[in-house]
Amino acid sequence: MAYGHGWAGAVAIVAAVGSLTSHAIAQEFPAKTVNLVVGFAPGGGYDTYARLLSRHLGRHLPGGPSVVVQHMPGGGSLNLVNATANTAPADGSHIGMINSAAALEPVLGNVHAKFETDKLLWIGNMNRDGVGCAGWHTSGLATWADVQKGGIKFGGVGAAGTSSQHAYFLKNVLQAPIDVITGYRGTNEINLAMQRGEVHVSCGLFVSSVRGPYREAYEKGELKMLIQFGRKDEPHFKGAVNVYALLQSEADKRLTDFVFGQAEISRPVVAPPATPASILGTLRRAFDATMRDKEMIADAEKIQLDIQAMSGDETAQAFATFAKVPKEIAQRAREVMKP
Repeated sequence: MAYGHGWAGAVAIVAAVGSLTSHAIAQEFPAKTVNLVVGFAPGGGYDTYARLLSRHLGRHLPGGPSVVVQHMPGGGSLNLVNATANTAPADGSHIGMINSAAALEPVLGNVHAKFETDKLLWIGNMNRDGVGCAGWHTSGLATWADVQKGGIKFGGVGAAGTSSQHAYFLKNVLQAPIDVITGYRGTNEINLAMQRGEVHVSCGLFVSSVRGPYREAYEKGELKMLIQFGRKDEPHFKGAVNVYALLQSEADKRLTDFVFGQAEISRPVVAPPATPASILGTLRRAFDATMRDKEMIADAEKIQLDIQAMSGDETAQAFATFAKVPKEIAQRAREVMKP
C-alpha cells in the first residue's frame, strides 16, 4: 500500500513538472503565427527558399505555429531590414529573409540604413552560394567579351541589392561599358525584363537560383552565365570568366573579397534586435532542427535547392567579420558600388 501510494505521488509530481515545463516552453515562444517576410518580390530565389523554410519550420517551434511568407520589396531588401530593426514585433512573430549586402549598408555609410549591423540578431543562413551575372539568349551575349563591346543594359534593384551593386562594380572597377537600369523589385522581375528586351543582363544570380527557380531556362541555354565572382571557379557556371582573372592589383582583389565574399551568406534569416534571448534561442534551435529535418531535405532535393546551412552563431560571426573591414576598403566599396 505504501509503495503504491509513493508511486502515485511520484507520478503526480512528474505530471506537474511536465505541465510546468510545457507552460514554460509556451511562454518562451508566444507567437501563434510567424510571418516570414522576404525582402524581394515573389518568384525569385529568396522567395523560393523562404517558402521551403515556411513549410517545415513550424514543426520545430513550440505549439507548432503557422509560418506565413510575406513580401516587403524595396532597396535590395533594405526596406525590410529597416522595418525589422525598428518597427517589427520582437515576440517571434516576425522574421526576415534578406540580402546580406543590405545588412552591411551601415558599414558603407548608407544614410538610409536606419540600424546598426552588429545589433541585428541572426537565426541562421540556409545556404552558402557562388554568385555571378547572366544574360538572356536573345541579347546575343555568350561571353564577357561580348559585354565589353558596349551598349549593354544591366537590370538592378535598389542601392543595397547585389544585382545593382555587382553591376556598378563591373562598371567602375573593370570599366565595363554598360548601363545599369534600377528599380526592379527582385531578380525575377529583372529576368522578365530581360525576356522583354528592356535589359540584357542580371547580376546577383546565385548557384542555387540557376539550379532552382531558373533551372529550366539555364539548362536550355536561354540564360547564359557571363561572369562569376568566387575565389574558386564554380563548375555549375559552365566556364564563365572569373572576375579575379580580370583584376589588375592586389588592392582590387582585397576589394573584391569584401564585395563578393559577403554574397556567400546567401539566404540569411534575421530577427528584430529587441527579440528576447529566450525567443531568439527557440528560433535558432528550430532553424537548426529544420535544416537537419529529413522531410525538409527531401523537399529541397525535389525542387533542386542546395542547403549548406550556417547556425545563428556562425552567421553572426560571418557578418561581424565583414563589418570589421578596414575603413579604406569600405570607403572604396562605397564609391564603386554606386552610379
